[in-house]
Order: sequence, then C-alpha cells, then structure tokens
Amino acid sequence: MTLLEGISLRPATEADLPACEETWRDGLNDYLRPLGQMEIPPDNPSLRQLHAHMLGSDPDLFWVATRPAGESGEERVIGFTSAVRRGSVWFLSMLFVRPGEQDSGLGKTLLGRVLPPPGDDAALAVATDAAQPISNGLYASHRMVPRMPMFNLVGRPTRPGVFPPLPDGILAVRFDGSAPAERDHGLEGELAELDRTTLGFDHVEDHAFLRRQGRIGFAYRDGSGRLQGYGYTSEVGRVGPIAVRDAALHAPLVSDLLDAVVPRGASAIWAPGHAGPTMEMLLQAGLRIEGFPVLVCWSRPFADFTRYLPASPGLL
Repeated sequence: MTLLEGISLRPATEADLPACEETWRDGLNDYLRPLGQMEIPPDNPSLRQLHAHMLGSDPDLFWVATRPAGESGEERVIGFTSAVRRGSVWFLSMLFVRPGEQDSGLGKTLLGRVLPPPGDDAALAVATDAAQPISNGLYASHRMVPRMPMFNLVGRPTRPGVFPPLPDGILAVRFDGSAPAERDHGLEGELAELDRTTLGFDHVEDHAFLRRQGRIGFAYRDGSGRLQGYGYTSEVGRVGPIAVRDAALHAPLVSDLLDAVVPRGASAIWAPGHAGPTMEMLLQAGLRIEGFPVLVCWSRPFADFTRYLPASPGLL
C-alpha cells in the first residue's frame, strides 16, 4: 500500500472551484469548532473570485487531489493547493485537505507539486493561521519561517479624532475605472514601480482583479504630481492593499481610506505587525482584533511591511 493509494493529483479546472471552496470551509471549521470559534458560513463569493483569479493567472500552480466516491467511481476533491509567482517571489495562497484525509501526507505531496523547482532562487512566502502548528511545521521545513504577525481589524472608528490627516500637498484621486485622467497619466506603470519598491515585485494582474472584485482605488499624489502612495477600499468594507513611499504616510493614508468610502457595515483590514503606528491608530480608534493572528512566513526578506499592507492572507 502506498501513502496516497487511490488518490490522484492533477491540475485544477474551473469545474473544481466549488469543491475547493467546500474543502477550504470544511478544513477551517474542523479546527475552529473545537476552539470555540464561529463556523465559516457556507457561501463565500469573494473566495470563489479569488480562486478563479488564481486559476486564471497561475494555472500551473493550482492543483487538486481526488479520490473515487461511492460505487459510481466519480472523483471527489479531497484537497487542493494554489500558489502564484510574481517576479522573484513565490507565494502560497491556499493549501487545504478535507478532514479525515489530513494524516496521509497529502498536504506535503500537494505542496511539492507547486513549489519552485530545485535551483530556483525565488523567495518563498505564505500567510498561515497561528493556530495551525502542523501546517506551520510543514512550511518551516521549506524555509518559510514565521517572521511577522498580521491582524484582522474589524469595525468602524468610534474615536476618529486619533486619525492623522493627510500631509499638506497630498491629494487623493479615485481610480476605479471612472477616472480616465488617471489612466492617461500612466497609472498602471506608476503602481508597478511603487509595488517593486515596497513589495519587491509588481502585480498588475492583481490590481485588475481587485477592481473587478469591486474595490475602489485611490492614488495619492504630491504637489508635483508624483505618486506617493495608493490604496483600495470598498463598499463592503474591505480595505487594502496599500503601498506608500514613506512609512510616515502609511497611517494617514489608512485613515483617509476608512472615510473615503463609507461601507454598508463594518470595515475590515489586515494590518501587518511591522506597521506599528497604523496598528496603534486603528486600535485607539476602536477597531477590534478578530480571530487568530496570521503568521506571514518567508524564506528570505522581500517586502517592506512598514510601507505595504496586503489585500488579504491569500493575496499579497
């Protein structure tokens, strides 16, 4: 008997995405329930959109594991993994195995299918739940060691007086597709340049995905017109990603985004631990930390998280 007898691995297809969402939900609920945490609800449109984006941008790095189900022999997805390659950075977005299948070594096998080949000098990175010691050990065996916590801050400001204003001369211009002047200005190239200086790579395809998802971008320019930062917010409250040239602009830009579009409910922002002034401001303003912190792991440094705030743990 082999370790993975009866299990097949293959590249994912669009038809697999609903099963991947179910696997993700079942895997999370399996360890959240014993910890007294709220269960993940059955419907998650933003996750489906993220999976579709990953499959579209990096199809060779999205794999599923299946085994026959019942007498019909129809295959059932029991695990999946997806990663993206952006420049010299390889980022693991998802790795989930269904409950009951997690002691077979399947997670390790799936990860091996999407890791860069030997000799590739890519920086390896992942954002993993602090409550997942087995996963964290697996990632550490590939040099992806926890380096920074990231916190999910949720709510609306109850003490907005702690918010610093934008510096004099900094102007915010919306760019959600309704601002042709921004497009004519070559904004896409400016965003790419700023991403390379803060994040270590440009990801034009991810910017396009965020706007398709309904996030609204703002470009922050100085008096000479130079781009000093950008950020995304949305009507459903999700804030990020955010990038700034000067770390001192990080907190003022976050505070501006929280008021630029007032959401229908609470705001939600993933704040990296390295952005101390921003964390301090958000907590003082009344936002609360929800759930476990996420551990951002990497094999070597690639980003300046005092100047960059990710979109989510699944998409830098």
